[in-house]
Amino acid sequence: MRIRNFFTIFTVISLTIICLYYIFFSFYPSKLGKEAYVDSNVNLENEKKIGLLKNKTINLGLDLKGGISMILEISEKDLLKKFSDNSKNPIFLKSLEKTDKKKENNPNIDYFSSFLKYFYKEREKMNIDFSLSDLFGIKSHIEEINYNSSNKEIENIIKKKIDQSITSTYNILRSRIDKFGVIHPNIQKINNSNKILIELSGIKNVDRIKNILQKKAELNFFEIYSLQEIIPYFEDINKKFFKNKINENKSLIDILNIPHIIKYTNNPIVGLVNQKYLKIVNEFLNSNESKESLPYNLRDIKFFWGYKKNQYKNKKFFQLFSIKKTNYEKEIYPLNGDMIVKAYKSFGPFNEIIVNIKMNQIGSRNWKMLTEKNIGKNIAIVLDNLVYTAPIVKSIIPNGMSQISGHLSLQESEDLVNILNAGKLPTSVKIIQSEIIGPSLGKESVQKGIFSFFISIFFVFIWIFFYYYIPGLYANIALIFNLIFIFGILISINAVLTFPGISGIILTLAMSMDANVLFYEKIKEEIKKGNSIRIAIYNSYTINGALSSVIDGQITTLLCGCILFYFGIGPIKGFSTTLIIGIFTSMFTSIFLVRLFLEFHLNKYKNISFNYHKILINKIKNIQWDFLSQRKLTYTISFICIIISFLSLFYKGLNLGIDFVGGRSYLIRFDHKVIPEKISYLLSKSFIENGIPSFPEVKTFGNENQLKVITKYKIRNESNKVDREILEKMFMTLKPYFNTIDFNSFKILGKEKSLGILSIEKVGPIIAKDITNNAFISIFLSLLVIFFYIFIRFKKWQFGLGALISLLHDIIIVLGIFSFFHKWIPILEIDQTFIAALLTIIGYSINDTVIVYDKIRKILKITPSSISFYKIINNGINQTLTRTMNTSFITMLVICTIFFFGGTTIRGFMLALFLGIGIGTYSSIFIASSIVYDLSNKNQKKK
Repeated sequence: MRIRNFFTIFTVISLTIICLYYIFFSFYPSKLGKEAYVDSNVNLENEKKIGLLKNKTINLGLDLKGGISMILEISEKDLLKKFSDNSKNPIFLKSLEKTDKKKENNPNIDYFSSFLKYFYKEREKMNIDFSLSDLFGIKSHIEEINYNSSNKEIENIIKKKIDQSITSTYNILRSRIDKFGVIHPNIQKINNSNKILIELSGIKNVDRIKNILQKKAELNFFEIYSLQEIIPYFEDINKKFFKNKINENKSLIDILNIPHIIKYTNNPIVGLVNQKYLKIVNEFLNSNESKESLPYNLRDIKFFWGYKKNQYKNKKFFQLFSIKKTNYEKEIYPLNGDMIVKAYKSFGPFNEIIVNIKMNQIGSRNWKMLTEKNIGKNIAIVLDNLVYTAPIVKSIIPNGMSQISGHLSLQESEDLVNILNAGKLPTSVKIIQSEIIGPSLGKESVQKGIFSFFISIFFVFIWIFFYYYIPGLYANIALIFNLIFIFGILISINAVLTFPGISGIILTLAMSMDANVLFYEKIKEEIKKGNSIRIAIYNSYTINGALSSVIDGQITTLLCGCILFYFGIGPIKGFSTTLIIGIFTSMFTSIFLVRLFLEFHLNKYKNISFNYHKILINKIKNIQWDFLSQRKLTYTISFICIIISFLSLFYKGLNLGIDFVGGRSYLIRFDHKVIPEKISYLLSKSFIENGIPSFPEVKTFGNENQLKVITKYKIRNESNKVDREILEKMFMTLKPYFNTIDFNSFKILGKEKSLGILSIEKVGPIIAKDITNNAFISIFLSLLVIFFYIFIRFKKWQFGLGALISLLHDIIIVLGIFSFFHKWIPILEIDQTFIAALLTIIGYSINDTVIVYDKIRKILKITPSSISFYKIINNGINQTLTRTMNTSFITMLVICTIFFFGGTTIRGFMLALFLGIGIGTYSSIFIASSIVYDLSNKNQKKK
């Protein structure tokens, strides 16, 4: 006992010191840390401080701080094109096309495996002897792939290259974000996929961060054609084709503003195009007729647009450059971004910002050769097919230095330096889901979350102290240590704390009381048998006592938490993280710490009472109800509820959130009450696609002046232009409902914002299917794992099947309630957090069921064979009734507190938990054990 007590004391002291250390730094005020969220202009010393802060401040999620969440998809199609050197082989292109179509219907497919399947089929169909070595055996892979390589060897090599490229993309994106100056970015690869989740709290400039993440950073240096070399070609194609392309009686020369450009000598641009003609000019110069008219000396020409826009007389003009395409295999001086050693900014003689590029040895040699060849001419520096600058070469540059200038802002120059230093992405990335939460909404969530947290803890403390008195006080002290451990571990592992995460902590703490209740009730049973208080405590904390029930209940909940962690992303992963940590810390404090307190109390005071409210306790303890006799009635009630649920699900369906169907969601606050139906009708007049009005779903969210608008308008088009178009249409439609507000005030998610858009969420159709599939998989796996665990643990299939049926019973009825009432209660929405609630319900319900089963098993071992199985089951339910009532009351009290005080954003989640735990408690008592009895054979029933 002394060794055990020494271990407990040492562990508690060590853990407490470490956790308090992390907690102290998480609340330590740091101006630098606050500024780093929005300002990337930090010097080296500040960057070191930010690095220190990263692991010592609490990592608040988006719903608590505001910011942006994105899921980026890495293009495996582009990687295959790259590895094949952009092969135009029809078998290759047809295989890619078919794989893309399959991916639309099933986003979870293994893209490369599916491509191979179609590749071999297409090859057989066309009867062409075209192998993978023909496709991928190019010069860049010559060391790994040759014509003697087998298809299986090539498949493994390409698969390895794809995996390496995804990892490389992940590392480059992380590097870019780290250089951006964000504290606690949450960046994670989504398991077994080509997707990356990025969560950045506190970000204000959303367009900037999107640009940083999606920019491929492919840097190249090109020779260019002068305007004098291009004009004859422009004049020729203008006469032949262009006059029919536009109805404003303007020539191509006029639209390109060449008369204006030609006045300036040494001007590298060949056109200055008004924004309204941009699309026409771009399509025309890239058309077949224009390309076929190219003279021989211009066959290697390519037109690129400039990075910067010119503003003239309130009109935007774009610069056009004519680039000499470079064939890197033939050129003796290839130059690209892979040769960059370092990029940094400096200031020119007129205080203009310059980005300096230092090249490696090969790059320096080639840069010298290129500048030597082009003295007196311009060289274009091109990033992602946009010309950033085209300086004139005045002399040979031998040291590998080049510069990008051109009226860059401080922010643009910093982003450019960060992107160049982080490196080029191996392939393109696409944002398929994004969520933007304004800081004001985050601030409200924090305040309500903290308030509901302390109210909940207060109620738990009061109830346990009221019911058990001194032992209850020790349970409460252990609860405080539990809180310290949970928060300390969360900070130390750099976990993201979300509002569902806070709910997970509160539920974990409420459920941790369950273990103490089980131990305390067992102690009372042992005392009733005539054992001394010391022997009673000792027996209760053994496997033959309450320990097996505690372990079984916690393991089943832990299994659900692990499945949720594996398949969940974002807030769900945060919820499962706190749940898993909480289970371990709760087990430690309940099994070791509370027992230590009880033994210390006995050593000092020689006695301790667990029956403080004897009248109340005796009334509960004296309940001896024949539960099994009511099983036909409860079966009938459950059957009716299940049938109604199925009918409702079939005819009324579910209120699926955009997590499952895709779309854009906006949370908008007005300065007075608004009618959702009227807003939906007005917006439908603006959201017209292919001549058909798109009616958005509009519902009150929280107060009567706050609406949630969900629209599927142009969801297939995920460009930033469409995002802005929707915002503009919404603003023009809703403007009469605001007293004074402009477009910028309406759309920008500013701090302390009281009106306009508070949060934005966008989910693409592909990721919506992905989320749906993962939801079904996680629920199915939870049920399967629980069935096998109980079957193995209790050695009877009846127990496993009884638990499985009762869990399905709980899930179906909760879904039925959400289906039946969703038209009257808007918060009954099926989203990712609802799946988290379902899995929590499964974990909680199975915890209840397992404890009843464990009690039945223990009674079976010690009961004479003359006692019927019927009576044993009834005794098992009755003997666990005190624990069931205590735990359910505490947990539902906590949930009600969070529901009423925790804010609108979490109410649907908490309502699902409240219903599920109530129904789960009912099924554990009336359904699960009854099924075990009815499934048992006659001999078992007699025994």
